[in-house]
Amino acid sequence: MRLLTYEGYRVVIAPEALALKPFKRLWQRDKSAQKDRATSELGYIYFFADPRSEYQYIVDDDERSEAVKEGLGLPKSWKPDRLLLESIALYSSFTTSAALLLRDMRFFVDNFRKYLRSIDFSAVDKSGKPIYAINAISSALEKIPAIVRNLDSAEKAINDQLKDSESARGTTEMGILDSQLDNVQ
Repeated sequence: MRLLTYEGYRVVIAPEALALKPFKRLWQRDKSAQKDRATSELGYIYFFADPRSEYQYIVDDDERSEAVKEGLGLPKSWKPDRLLLESIALYSSFTTSAALLLRDMRFFVDNFRKYLRSIDFSAVDKSGKPIYAINAISSALEKIPAIVRNLDSAEKAINDQLKDSESARGTTEMGILDSQLDNVQ
């Protein structure tokens, strides 16, 4: 996914992104010379939906939206409008299956964390026995290093895959037909 990238502390918009109807409409509705609104909205799309975004560790969409808004300096009352949501949906449709699996893995890990934090060691059943068995909790805790390694490995694999696809796109050579098509246009 190269439509939007983050380089040098700014969101870079690929020219082909503005050929897609929702992105083009976002760009065109901002009549200012600097395109500050369009740039902020495209930045929101990148940080909210791109698998490479630093905000992807936040698995809850509403929480991630709030964090991105704060990071971009958007007002608390700001909400994505219909056109922006349409653009996000289009951008998200380009997400690879591998990146979607990584998102699911993060969701699992986040819920596992929440479960571990919810354990009340003083909770007992009707007969006075602890609800949470220490050995079951210990067994779950022993699995955490492997879960962390697997998550890190999956994140690295996705990032490598995205970098490889980006560099392959940037280093491909034009074929004979490509150069002839350029002469026709």
